[in-house]
Amino acid sequence: MIPPNGGGQIKWGACRNNCCAQARHADYVTASSFHPGGVNVCFADGSVKFVKTTISYPVWWALGTKANGEVISADAY
Repeated sequence: MIPPNGGGQIKWGACRNNCCAQARHADYVTASSFHPGGVNVCFADGSVKFVKTTISYPVWWALGTKANGEVISADAY
């Protein structure tokens, strides 16, 4: 849902289960790294690509689907 590194706009942290009562709903982790400007992503075909933090939400979501038939240009991410 959230683009890599929060899309450069959203401050997002990871929380693990049972760390506090308020965080029981936050048991997933977003794509993040210490690389400036984005993250390395492993795709289902085994390739690894650098995805920019500024990727648009629709393109990020489309990359995460398997059967919606989107055709995404490599310059979109």
